[in-house]
Amino acid sequence: MSEFAVNLRDRVRQAREDVQIAKQASDEDRASAVGADLANLERLAAEHGVDLPEQASGDNRA
Repeated sequence: MSEFAVNLRDRVRQAREDVQIAKQASDEDRASAVGADLANLERLAAEHGVDLPEQASGDNRA
């Protein structure tokens, strides 16, 4: 796996965690902002053929 793919997968994993943390803290503004970043990262991964791990169930974006 390329360094680009590894870095992108790590950024997606972190963004997914950050969305969940923000939601647990009832910080909807942060969850929304991080969710938008996450959507961009997932789009970038799709454009470059980088497979991402499936989201855990209940792991919804803002």
